[in-house]
Amino acid sequence: MKRRRMWTQFGLAAPLMLAVAGCAAVPRPDVPTPSVPKAVAPMLPPAPLPAPGKSWEERTVDAGAWRYDAASRTAAFIPPTSSGKPLLTMACSGNAIRMTSAFLSDVSLRTSAGTDQIRFDGGSASLPVRDPRLDRIAFSRGRFALETPGGGALTLPVQSEIGRVIEDCR
Repeated sequence: MKRRRMWTQFGLAAPLMLAVAGCAAVPRPDVPTPSVPKAVAPMLPPAPLPAPGKSWEERTVDAGAWRYDAASRTAAFIPPTSSGKPLLTMACSGNAIRMTSAFLSDVSLRTSAGTDQIRFDGGSASLPVRDPRLDRIAFSRGRFALETPGGGALTLPVQSEIGRVIEDCR
């Protein structure tokens, strides 16, 4: 008799649990409101970067935080200084991601997947949306670095804002 009651309890509980687990809130898109595109002011590049003393994997990550702006689909790494000028900006620009920084020439991109080159002309570089270098940045283990042959370097943390701007642009 106990066995039958046990099966009855589990027999009723299992379908009930599955029914409850199957319930999920489905987000409904609100009626879109027409948005007016905002003009994005060009950002001036920050001061020249200091020369690195250690390997990119051993350096401390530059102080600051990533900020994401959904309206302009831009991720910017802002240092904790009073100037607030970004050290690196990644913005969706049509079918490309435009990276803006103080770099003026070829830059070595160092990620946990390896080293690549990025050409910065006048402080900005444009990478196609499907460029594997963007994925290497987004999926690098904890940090990535941009280094110039002259010794300037940025060692930045990898955070969700980077992946968000890349995915929003794709």
